[in-house]
Amino acid sequence: MKVLFCSPYSDAPDAIKGGINTWGRYIVDYYEKFGKNQVELIPVSFDRSVFAATSKTLIRQVFNGCHDQMEPVHRAICLMDSEKPSVVHICTSGGLGSIRDLLLVRAAKKRGIKSVVHLHFGRIPTLAQQRNWEWRLLSKVLHMCDVPVVMNRPSEKTLNENGFKNVTYLPNPLGLSIMNVIQQTENKYERIPRRLLYCGHVLKTKGMMELVEGCGRIPDIELRIVGKYLPEIKEEMQILAKKASDDISWLNFVGEVSHEDVIREFFQADIFVFPSYSEGFPNVVLEAMACGCPIVSSNVGAIPEMLDVEGDPCGICFEPKNSNDVYNAVSLLIDNEKLKHTFAIRSKSRVNIMYAMPKVWEQLINIWKNECDTTFKK
Repeated sequence: MKVLFCSPYSDAPDAIKGGINTWGRYIVDYYEKFGKNQVELIPVSFDRSVFAATSKTLIRQVFNGCHDQMEPVHRAICLMDSEKPSVVHICTSGGLGSIRDLLLVRAAKKRGIKSVVHLHFGRIPTLAQQRNWEWRLLSKVLHMCDVPVVMNRPSEKTLNENGFKNVTYLPNPLGLSIMNVIQQTENKYERIPRRLLYCGHVLKTKGMMELVEGCGRIPDIELRIVGKYLPEIKEEMQILAKKASDDISWLNFVGEVSHEDVIREFFQADIFVFPSYSEGFPNVVLEAMACGCPIVSSNVGAIPEMLDVEGDPCGICFEPKNSNDVYNAVSLLIDNEKLKHTFAIRSKSRVNIMYAMPKVWEQLINIWKNECDTTFKK
């Protein structure tokens, strides 16, 4: 079975290393090591360049982004003709990228090739309510493809309620390379009491202001911010911190670090705090779980199901955009050593059972194989 794999996956320095790129690298890496006896994967890089994404104007960003995608679209369609794959797997973050997805799905349909459209974003319930241009464009793509794949249950429920067929849930995996780093790092560090950690993009939409306001009310803590930040948002966060205390030494901006250092941060943190407004299936939460780092997070995207908050919870969830909820969640956990230990044990177990790369790979293979049959079975 041949699968044309249309996804960002490049490890080149000028490729944007976002969530889809990470997922794509995990899949291609596992295929190269263990999957060649099950499927022939034909990868086409749909990576966006840092140059295109950081252009000074929005118009220039859109133009450069379209230019980035034209060549791989052409290459993918040529490969449909030359390689004659059974399935085309298209990874997307929606938005204007749905125009590219529509071209690929139409090309596959014209050639009798099954198409899987994998939605790597969590705002589908919001789009369904808004019924805006993005929803209408996305709807065309999903009605035309054979299988829409989502990464969280709210998105699955929304698409089912809106009449889409064959909607399939596929969680993100924990990649082999990261699992190896975690195994090599484990037991080398001790957790530092009352050290709070945030890892990710430092943006207002990630809940940065609520994070500082909520944590600033908790005494004797250190809040470490790991990730790229602009001077303006750092200054805003420091102004908020000063409202809690003139001494803002508790708020530390670490900046960008290597992935190995991120894992070390997880092993040294007392609690990982993630107050984002919107997520799909965040790798950073998955990695924190695998490191046994107790988690408090907003209840967006796949996070509640990742933390199994309605079963044997692996962490605490709260409503986004509310600094009081951040304060309450952290306060509940920070001095409860028994609960932190329970969350750590459950988190590591859940990652191995549900999100280990071999488990997710088998689910992905089943999606592709079922699509080669005349009837699709969920």
